[in-house]
Amino acid sequence: MTLKRHVCDIKRPSETRDSRGQVTGTDTTIAVDVPFSLKPLTGRERELARQEFADASSLVNIHLDPAWGVTPADYLVRRGGVLSGRSLAIKYIRDDETSGLNTEMLCGEGDL
Repeated sequence: MTLKRHVCDIKRPSETRDSRGQVTGTDTTIAVDVPFSLKPLTGRERELARQEFADASSLVNIHLDPAWGVTPADYLVRRGGVLSGRSLAIKYIRDDETSGLNTEMLCGEGDL
């Protein structure tokens, strides 16, 4: 278990489209004030992660409720502190036990 020093909201992008096919509406908040730990990718692990996901920059350890149904289409929004409001796009989710207790997510600060 990793010490979770940061807090975030988990959001799902809107899927509503207008007559031109552009995404409209506001994003849905899945969970609020979820604690997580953030570890920047460095060295070899960053090199390996970027072979699959070009903008992978960090590894997030988080407790997810399976009822939330978080997918790589969702994103995290940091709350509190200097980096409040900064978004992390979820690129890959690894939950070996499928319980959500010790979930690792590969995230990037690129496009959402």
